[in-house]
Amino acid sequence: MGPWRYAINMALSEAEKKEVTGLANAGVTGKWMLFPDVEWVRGVWADVVAATEEGRLGYAAKVATDHKPGKGVLICVYTKDWRDQRDVARVLAELRAMGTGQRLSYKEDAATLALHYGKGASLYVSQAESMDFDQRRSGYTPGDQHALFGDPEEQEERTPEEVFSRDEPYGPFPD
Repeated sequence: MGPWRYAINMALSEAEKKEVTGLANAGVTGKWMLFPDVEWVRGVWADVVAATEEGRLGYAAKVATDHKPGKGVLICVYTKDWRDQRDVARVLAELRAMGTGQRLSYKEDAATLALHYGKGASLYVSQAESMDFDQRRSGYTPGDQHALFGDPEEQEERTPEEVFSRDEPYGPFPD
């Protein structure tokens, strides 16, 4: 089994899928990162899967199935454009309505591809129980991508079918 389980937004129209795919290919997608405790991850992930599939969250989500003992389990809830603070705030509000009260961090995917992890990696931070978030740094662009991932100008663009595939492993957290 791979290290991730996935969920996708089943409510998007074909036009919306094309829009998200274009934004993903442009390198402007991002994600809210949740770290529920191991004993809570199954329930939190089940709620995230349902909300994602129903279109209440972003275009996709994933959960780590391997994690370090004593640490929370990473769940990523993806938004289509880190620059669209209204949509980023909408997803945050839905996560809060679902009962996610912990401090949340948001990172654009371009920062991940630039290998920016750990302290200082978050673009936006929402303090515990808050409906607001603060911007902590400037956003990354595809040009910041680490050489490990190749030249962003030479990478093939993904299709909506690739971005929204329901490849396994999908859905419930494994036992």
